[in-house]
Amino acid sequence: MTYTKKLVGVASSLAALTMLSTALPASYAVDTEETTNTFDGSSSEKAAASCFDIKQQNPDSQSGSYWLYTPQMDAPAQFYCDQETDGGGWVMIGRGREGWSEDYDGKGNAADLASNPDGTDAFKPVQLPSKTVDALANGQKPSEYQDGVRFRRSYTADGTQWQEGRATRGRVENWTWALRGYAEWNKVSFNTPGQSTYTFSQDYNRIFSEPLERQNTMRFNATKDTGWNIGFQYGSRFVGGSQDANSYLYSKTGSAPMPFTQVYIRPHLTQADLHFDAVGAEGTAEKTQPNLPSNYSDAWKWRTSEETASGNVNEMNTYIQAITEVDGIVFTGGDFKYLENNAGARVDQSYLAGFDVNSAELVEGFKPTFNGQIKALEALPGGRLAVGGEFTEVNGTPAAGFVILDAHTGQIDNTWNIRFENNLKTGITSVRTLQVSGDYLYAGGSFTHVKGNTSEATTYARSATRFNLKTGGVDWNWRPNFNGTVNGISAAEDGGKVYAAGYFTTNHGASSHKLAELDPTTGKLARDWKWDLSYIPPSWGMSNAGFQFDVQDAGNTVWTGGAEHLIAQYSKQDLSRVRSHITKAGGDFQDLHKSGNVIYGACHCGDFIYEDAKTHNNPWRENTNIHKVRLVTAVDATTGDIIPDFNINVSGRSGFGVWESFVDSTGTLWIGGDINSSLSTRGVQKTVGFARFTPRDAAAPASATNLQVKRQDDKDVLNWTRSSEWGVTYQIIRDGRVIATTKNTTYEVEASDAGQYAVRVADSAGNISASTAPVISQPAQAPVQKEQAPAA
Repeated sequence: MTYTKKLVGVASSLAALTMLSTALPASYAVDTEETTNTFDGSSSEKAAASCFDIKQQNPDSQSGSYWLYTPQMDAPAQFYCDQETDGGGWVMIGRGREGWSEDYDGKGNAADLASNPDGTDAFKPVQLPSKTVDALANGQKPSEYQDGVRFRRSYTADGTQWQEGRATRGRVENWTWALRGYAEWNKVSFNTPGQSTYTFSQDYNRIFSEPLERQNTMRFNATKDTGWNIGFQYGSRFVGGSQDANSYLYSKTGSAPMPFTQVYIRPHLTQADLHFDAVGAEGTAEKTQPNLPSNYSDAWKWRTSEETASGNVNEMNTYIQAITEVDGIVFTGGDFKYLENNAGARVDQSYLAGFDVNSAELVEGFKPTFNGQIKALEALPGGRLAVGGEFTEVNGTPAAGFVILDAHTGQIDNTWNIRFENNLKTGITSVRTLQVSGDYLYAGGSFTHVKGNTSEATTYARSATRFNLKTGGVDWNWRPNFNGTVNGISAAEDGGKVYAAGYFTTNHGASSHKLAELDPTTGKLARDWKWDLSYIPPSWGMSNAGFQFDVQDAGNTVWTGGAEHLIAQYSKQDLSRVRSHITKAGGDFQDLHKSGNVIYGACHCGDFIYEDAKTHNNPWRENTNIHKVRLVTAVDATTGDIIPDFNINVSGRSGFGVWESFVDSTGTLWIGGDINSSLSTRGVQKTVGFARFTPRDAAAPASATNLQVKRQDDKDVLNWTRSSEWGVTYQIIRDGRVIATTKNTTYEVEASDAGQYAVRVADSAGNISASTAPVISQPAQAPVQKEQAPAA
């Protein structure tokens, strides 16, 4: 196939202005029907619906760069179209040799695909963002692509022969680059030079593996032998390849090479399939990015040691396990030996520390001492900090598993006299979860008795209790009686129910397997919560299986997280399951945190999350999508959808994962656990114990104003007053569709009688302003001839 690197530009110049424009009346409606061949992909103004659309209009069109635009795209953009293979109409969505990415945002500069589709200078992978791929298909599910996904792989080291692979993705509703996860692939075929066509109906794999492990294997994979670089690898018995910079087959061992590969799809879209609404009298509404943290960690200023203060090294003794904020100080607690900053200074402070919410600097005046790890932190009224854990002494004073501190000084606050006890023979007093809700401070963990502030007597309240926020007194009426540890507790905001998660199987003798819905008055079971476990290990038995680490109220639903690798959403109406997601080959969910309408789920998972899967063993037979996950995922609290835009990159030393997530008052996400690295905008940084992710820009830029459209000869010339924000671009809308993007405040285009124009502003973060009110272009009018007076 011959590649033509054809780039079509958009001319823009300013001419003299002669005719005034007309503002759009409220009743105006635009007839957007135009002849199909108007949109031939030759310019931004004439962007086609697809490469297929271009080929249908012009069967003689050649491979090269064309402008495409669908209603799901913010503006037209250039893409590479293969107009020769199998009738043409293919749009390239990725290309490269080794080093592909699994990230939702793709990789590299998308414009490079249009200008540089092939050659040794194209070996560095470039992948379109998943959102762009979906937009090119105008929202069509990948599992419904008429021609599946096309993989064009080099078959020889010199790039002179190529293999054509096709496969249809199963059970996937949106595009994802998480191709390394096991998934359903259908209608697999390979056309290899000198070989018979190989076909296979269905496989569950990292695309496809043939038994012979030769040319008809295609794994999206990374191994030690590939330097952990990902690529579309041939089988282990395929011989060839080298590390030569010019080889189209990359291999460190001479076998199982990663070939230079191009990935295509072929949406069968034409202009007749697209619909663009006319701009209303008030203009178009603003469009903003999701209100989420950045995917890149903030530059670290402080971190914990990679040593635990207790000396224990296991998943129950990670560096940071609890985070909260009091009076502008973010507190991080867990099991760490000391702190150090980016200047190399070391502070011998263990278990608990406070950081300024704005500067992230250590609050040096806060330095309490503990003799055991911290499991829970919660803000209390009056600048106080409630601390739960497995300690027995604080600041040299006995304190079994619970203490209240002055959040500014670190001294014990003696306003309340509260005590926890565990009177079981082998019991250790441990407070693992704390939550303030309504008039109460709720506590859960491993204990049998509690003493409140209003009485010297202790009361039996096994594994869960609550205290009145005004008096500090224990609620003698609300007394659960679990037969095991409570790991998480969440009281409904409306005071209706209280939810608990843990290792228990009964409450007051009634069956309650690892999850419980509690009566808000008595603490007894409100209803029997029967739920389906994702997996029961044969050696464990039912009683030990399915332990749950956390639970989170979310209005009309409640979320749970735990084993095996399960995060799930339940309806409060009948406790039936609404949605569930499974990580594989990752691990259990260990923490849930709700901020706004987002649930952050933390886990010891570093591979994939299968959306809507229910079982641990075969999630790829149940999923509706697959996403890359690296220790924390984000889920829409209402719909239950995984939010793929959130895709941070963190890892740890021992594989114990993240045990706490918390969004502070500035919108910054803090995560803590077994962490020792994270990806920032400057590359990987050694963020030990915890990492911070500041909020991304989710505000629309200021709008442009004072749009005027005037006719000059055969051009419509647009002028407007610039936005008050700098570094923005302007999108020109005509008859409901964006036709161009410019950095200037003027634009001229081929005249369109009664054309409806508007201008909106786009910033670098992808936020788009409301547009100007629309203006209609008016044709130039012939000058009026004055009637001459009759001769005298």
